[in-house]
Amino acid sequence: MKNLPLLGLILPLICSYISVATAQSHNVTWGMVGPNDTLLEREIVTKKYKFLRIIDEEFAYPRENFSNDYIITAVRVTDLYTDGDGGYAMLTSGGPGVKYVTINLKSQRTHGFNFIIEVFGREDK
Repeated sequence: MKNLPLLGLILPLICSYISVATAQSHNVTWGMVGPNDTLLEREIVTKKYKFLRIIDEEFAYPRENFSNDYIITAVRVTDLYTDGDGGYAMLTSGGPGVKYVTINLKSQRTHGFNFIIEVFGREDK
Protein backbone atom coordinates (compact mmCIF):
# COMPACT_ATOMS: atom_id res chain seq x y z
CA MET A 1 0.00 0.00 0.00
CA LYS A 2 2.91 2.35 0.62
CA ASN A 3 4.00 2.04 -3.04
CA LEU A 4 0.57 2.85 -4.50
CA PRO A 5 1.30 6.60 -5.04
CA LEU A 6 4.63 5.71 -6.66
CA LEU A 7 2.88 3.23 -8.96
CA GLY A 8 0.42 6.00 -9.87
CA LEU A 9 3.36 8.12 -11.09
CA ILE A 10 5.32 5.41 -12.87
CA LEU A 11 2.47 3.69 -14.72
CA PRO A 12 1.48 6.76 -16.82
CA LEU A 13 5.15 7.27 -17.75
CA ILE A 14 5.47 3.68 -18.95
CA CYS A 15 2.22 3.92 -20.95
CA SER A 16 3.28 7.19 -22.60
CA TYR A 17 6.68 5.69 -23.50
CA ILE A 18 5.03 2.67 -25.11
CA SER A 19 2.66 4.85 -27.16
CA VAL A 20 5.53 7.07 -28.37
CA ALA A 21 7.73 4.08 -29.21
CA THR A 22 5.03 2.42 -31.31
CA ALA A 23 3.82 5.58 -33.12
CA GLN A 24 6.49 5.92 -35.78
CA SER A 25 6.72 6.58 -39.48
CA HIS A 26 7.25 3.70 -41.87
CA ASN A 27 10.26 5.10 -43.74
CA VAL A 28 12.44 2.84 -45.86
CA THR A 29 15.59 3.24 -47.97
CA TRP A 30 16.99 0.70 -50.41
CA GLY A 31 20.61 1.28 -51.45
CA MET A 32 22.79 4.23 -50.53
CA VAL A 33 22.94 7.80 -51.87
CA GLY A 34 26.49 8.63 -52.96
CA PRO A 35 28.12 12.07 -53.24
CA ASN A 36 27.93 12.08 -57.05
CA ASP A 37 24.40 10.69 -57.36
CA THR A 38 21.60 12.60 -59.07
CA LEU A 39 18.01 12.88 -57.92
CA LEU A 40 16.16 11.23 -60.82
CA GLU A 41 12.61 11.43 -59.52
CA ARG A 42 10.76 12.91 -56.55
CA GLU A 43 7.06 12.32 -56.25
CA ILE A 44 4.50 12.77 -53.51
CA VAL A 45 1.96 9.95 -53.55
CA THR A 46 -1.17 10.57 -51.49
CA LYS A 47 -4.33 8.52 -51.15
CA LYS A 48 -7.27 9.27 -48.88
CA TYR A 49 -8.70 6.65 -46.57
CA LYS A 50 -11.66 4.43 -47.42
CA PHE A 51 -13.76 3.13 -44.57
CA LEU A 52 -12.71 -0.42 -43.58
CA ARG A 53 -10.56 -0.73 -46.72
CA ILE A 54 -6.87 -1.14 -47.45
CA ILE A 55 -5.61 1.10 -50.26
CA ASP A 56 -3.02 -0.31 -52.66
CA GLU A 57 -1.03 1.51 -55.37
CA GLU A 58 1.99 0.81 -57.56
CA PHE A 59 4.75 3.37 -58.16
CA ALA A 60 7.02 2.75 -61.15
CA TYR A 61 10.13 4.53 -62.40
CA PRO A 62 10.69 5.33 -65.19
CA ARG A 63 7.15 6.14 -66.21
CA GLU A 64 5.54 4.23 -69.04
CA ASN A 65 6.89 5.23 -72.50
CA PHE A 66 9.98 6.86 -70.94
CA SER A 67 13.52 5.53 -70.74
CA ASN A 68 16.21 5.87 -68.11
CA ASP A 69 19.94 6.13 -68.86
CA TYR A 70 20.95 6.04 -65.19
CA ILE A 71 21.71 3.15 -62.87
CA ILE A 72 19.61 3.49 -59.72
CA THR A 73 21.75 3.71 -56.58
CA ALA A 74 19.09 4.36 -53.95
CA VAL A 75 15.35 4.61 -53.46
CA ARG A 76 14.07 6.51 -50.44
CA VAL A 77 10.43 6.33 -49.31
CA THR A 78 9.43 8.78 -46.56
CA ASP A 79 6.15 8.27 -44.72
CA LEU A 80 4.63 11.67 -43.96
CA TYR A 81 2.23 10.19 -41.38
CA THR A 82 4.38 10.46 -38.26
CA ASP A 83 1.82 8.97 -35.86
CA GLY A 84 2.19 5.35 -36.98
CA ASP A 85 -1.03 5.40 -39.05
CA GLY A 86 0.74 5.67 -42.41
CA GLY A 87 1.19 3.00 -45.02
CA TYR A 88 3.93 0.58 -45.97
CA ALA A 89 6.22 0.45 -49.00
CA MET A 90 7.54 -2.79 -50.50
CA LEU A 91 10.07 -3.07 -53.31
CA THR A 92 8.49 -5.44 -55.82
CA SER A 93 10.98 -5.26 -58.70
CA GLY A 94 14.15 -3.49 -59.76
CA GLY A 95 15.84 -1.02 -57.44
CA PRO A 96 19.52 -0.31 -56.78
CA GLY A 97 21.83 -1.67 -59.45
CA VAL A 98 19.31 -1.61 -62.31
CA LYS A 99 17.54 1.08 -64.35
CA TYR A 100 13.99 0.62 -63.09
CA VAL A 101 12.07 0.25 -59.84
CA THR A 102 8.53 -0.75 -58.88
CA ILE A 103 7.21 -0.15 -55.37
CA ASN A 104 3.91 -1.32 -53.91
CA LEU A 105 2.35 1.20 -51.50
CA LYS A 106 -0.25 -0.11 -49.07
CA SER A 107 -2.27 1.62 -46.37
CA GLN A 108 -3.42 0.32 -43.05
CA ARG A 109 -7.11 -0.53 -42.82
CA THR A 110 -9.32 2.61 -42.70
CA HIS A 111 -6.29 4.87 -43.20
CA GLY A 112 -4.77 6.62 -46.18
CA PHE A 113 -1.12 7.22 -46.94
CA ASN A 114 1.17 10.08 -47.87
CA PHE A 115 4.67 9.23 -49.10
CA ILE A 116 7.56 11.11 -50.67
CA ILE A 117 9.37 8.78 -53.08
CA GLU A 118 12.88 9.74 -54.21
CA VAL A 119 14.93 7.81 -56.77
CA PHE A 120 18.68 8.46 -56.99
CA GLY A 121 21.15 7.27 -59.61
CA ARG A 122 24.34 7.81 -61.55
CA GLU A 123 25.16 7.71 -65.24
CA ASP A 124 25.60 4.29 -66.82
CA LYS A 125 29.13 4.35 -68.27
